[in-house]
Amino acid sequence: MQMLGILAGLVSAVLQSCSYIASAVFLRRHGSPRDMLFYSQAVQFLFAVPILFAFAPEGALADAHLLMANAFWLIIFTITQFSMFAAQRTVEPSKIATWLGLKIVVLAVLTTFWPINGESVSALKWLAIAITISAVWLLNHSGGMRPGWRGALYLALLIGVSSLCDRQQVLIIGEFRKYGSGLFASSVLTLALGYATFGVFAIGYLIADWHRLLSASGRGRPAPLASTAREVWGKMRDSVPFAAFWFSAMMCIYFCYGELGPVFGNVVQSTRSVIAVVIGMLAARLFALGVETPVSRLMWMRRFVAAALMSAGIILYSCL
Repeated sequence: MQMLGILAGLVSAVLQSCSYIASAVFLRRHGSPRDMLFYSQAVQFLFAVPILFAFAPEGALADAHLLMANAFWLIIFTITQFSMFAAQRTVEPSKIATWLGLKIVVLAVLTTFWPINGESVSALKWLAIAITISAVWLLNHSGGMRPGWRGALYLALLIGVSSLCDRQQVLIIGEFRKYGSGLFASSVLTLALGYATFGVFAIGYLIADWHRLLSASGRGRPAPLASTAREVWGKMRDSVPFAAFWFSAMMCIYFCYGELGPVFGNVVQSTRSVIAVVIGMLAARLFALGVETPVSRLMWMRRFVAAALMSAGIILYSCL
């Protein structure tokens, strides 16, 4: 089963890297991290609800402990998503993907003092973690946009809060397993419960945004219904690629964390540092999306060296 967890983590890394590109395209067109967050979550609500009500075990959705765990996840997940979209204003997707490798450090510290599912971090595993830190440092000196103090703040917030989010997902998976659901089913149900809950607020945001656009005045007159509908539909349409990539990635990553634990799961997930660099380069060259700042061939080589260091850390960690 551990091999399935590793495979799920690798697939998730590919899909998540694609989602960064998709969200960057949305932000270039519409410019609002808040719209990106709520419109994409409204789309994912449509994915989550059928799964939740078709497969949730009897009594689980009335379990107060499970619902409270999901409520805490909802808070930290909202902060995680907003900080990710906000960071993309000053940091390229490929760099965000590699900076997220620092989650390993945060999760390892948390696991040392607050173990979960018996996962532990030995002294030799800390060596593997140190290699990932060096990879992040090298990537930060590989050209492209500098995050600045605001971007750095959003990145730090993203790394810290998403680490808590990963742990909380594992705990909720455990709650579903108490009802007899298998690991994969519990992982998908954890995802569906969280995204269905958040989707209720997302739909409320869409209604409010529709009303705001209708009330916008042009020369003292309300905005036409047709133009408002086009704008809302445009945002919804442009959020679909991110929503599809992200929801699929989360299905894989929840299973990965449930099988491997949050620390080892994030070690595998660090392959997105390699994948995001490749996808970002291909998107820039093949589709002229403009989501990555042009850099020299030498800088691209530095990024690949950083990605290789990250991969070395993953291999070392898995062998210890």
